[in-house]
Amino acid sequence: MQIPFVEPWRPVGEYSENLVKELQREITEKHCLWGRKVRPIAQRVDSDDVLFEIEERVPRYAIVHLTWSGEPEEDHRLPETTEFSSLADWIRDGMMADHQEFLERE
Repeated sequence: MQIPFVEPWRPVGEYSENLVKELQREITEKHCLWGRKVRPIAQRVDSDDVLFEIEERVPRYAIVHLTWSGEPEEDHRLPETTEFSSLADWIRDGMMADHQEFLERE
């Protein structure tokens, strides 16, 4: 599916592997993404939020607010993560909501 990105979201650039590595450094065994294979798809230009595809038989998606601490977080709920059951759900409830909020701040 071609994603019609709107501000503040954009496709990940050449550093996508760095996003995966940072996520892996930050999460612990109790985090909801522990042991799951992910692929970064998009990131916000105005925050540290990254959209990851959770590569499973039926793909799911997660917005992760990376902390950029470079080490495991003490609180297993960090980095903060919101899962979506489909890309369409993220576009509607994630990206478009963020877009509206972004426009209101300008």
